[in-house]
Amino acid sequence: MKSTIIFERASVDYVNEDYLTGLKVNVRRYGRKSGYYVNLEGTIKHTWGNNISFHVILYEYLHNEYKRTFIEFHFKGGCDMLKSDPYLGKAVANTGVKCPAPPGFYQLANMTIPFEDFPYVWPFERARGVGIVTCGDVVIGNASLYLKFVQKE
Repeated sequence: MKSTIIFERASVDYVNEDYLTGLKVNVRRYGRKSGYYVNLEGTIKHTWGNNISFHVILYEYLHNEYKRTFIEFHFKGGCDMLKSDPYLGKAVANTGVKCPAPPGFYQLANMTIPFEDFPYVWPFERARGVGIVTCGDVVIGNASLYLKFVQKE
């Protein structure tokens, strides 16, 4: 059984202007038969490497509200995530980002999660993924991405 992720919409919930400015995130589809892609852009003010942590928490859509699930991803180092994670890290690495990332403007276009070889079935159909970026104890920003999981045989 194959799984597919459909990105529905995205929003920026918080940005710490000392670390990151101009953060924009959106979901695009380039044609009727095209897949869904996430575009992310912003300017980082400090070098990002293994000093940056990424956290993704999934909330299941259940009875008209989103409830926190048992599925969470925590990456202690940004460079380690790019090199070793086969899903989220690979999606970011496919945009051409190098690590460590020096300060400057970054545009991560047409990101999609390489989900073809995912060996499991998702336990729910709709979810909200909340991504949190931190540097030590300081929250740099967080954003939400609404998802739909489709199982195909």
